[in-house]
Amino acid sequence: ESLSLADVDFTFTEMAPPFIDEDQCLIPGEAVVRVEKAPDNSRRIFAGIDIMANVEDVWKVLTDYSHLQDVVPNLVKNDVLELYDGDASFSADELLVSSGLSDEEKLERISVKMKGAKLKQVGGAKVVGINFSARTTLEVREWPNGMPDLGHFDDEVYQGKTREKRAKEEKMLPLKRYHFPRPFAVCTLPHKDISMQSVYKDDGEFRMYQGVWRMQPLPGCAPEGGSAMRLTYAVEISPKAFLPVGLIENRIAMDLCANLRSIRDFVQVEN
Repeated sequence: ESLSLADVDFTFTEMAPPFIDEDQCLIPGEAVVRVEKAPDNSRRIFAGIDIMANVEDVWKVLTDYSHLQDVVPNLVKNDVLELYDGDASFSADELLVSSGLSDEEKLERISVKMKGAKLKQVGGAKVVGINFSARTTLEVREWPNGMPDLGHFDDEVYQGKTREKRAKEEKMLPLKRYHFPRPFAVCTLPHKDISMQSVYKDDGEFRMYQGVWRMQPLPGCAPEGGSAMRLTYAVEISPKAFLPVGLIENRIAMDLCANLRSIRDFVQVEN
């Protein structure tokens, strides 16, 4: 009861499992977080929260790009540089079975056909007593039916390896554009995704920043006559060389939890 997020050394601690089944509800209203080391001054951070609301309510909040700063507490600046209309007639079926492209190349080509936005954001925080801000320009894409499972994460066994074994092996892989981290998720339930990725040659503090918001209904956790959903976020961060990731990983993990609680509060008040 006396342990707070500020007391956790994320360098050595893993909180919460990489996979959560549909009968496992998170502590109502509380955010969980897990941090993984990755090569090249990088981290993978996974966070999630259960919210007493429906998926559409949260989707509307996170795709209302011009008002994200009203919901996310550590956003100092949030400028919408461009809106992407997407191509409603596009079908990815032929592209997904193409043998001449890598999974990352397939996802990149599919993503440019999805709705979304380009955002210029500045996040603010206090790190080791010093006010710190991080700039990044993000390409955001909407996946109303979920991102394609090119990594076969929804398969219990793939190429003779279980999901859990493959998740452990992924920990030590270097970050790669369009190879997004997988959020906490219930594979048997439908979900909506929003991906975000720093643009090529971003002039901000991150060499790479890419993540996925995932939203899915939780009928087994809903109160009688109400709705419940799980909002999860997985992000890979790699600051530029002048900024050791160990200095900021705790702050980012705590801010992610604060953001999740803020979104929960905003949606539940609206309802």
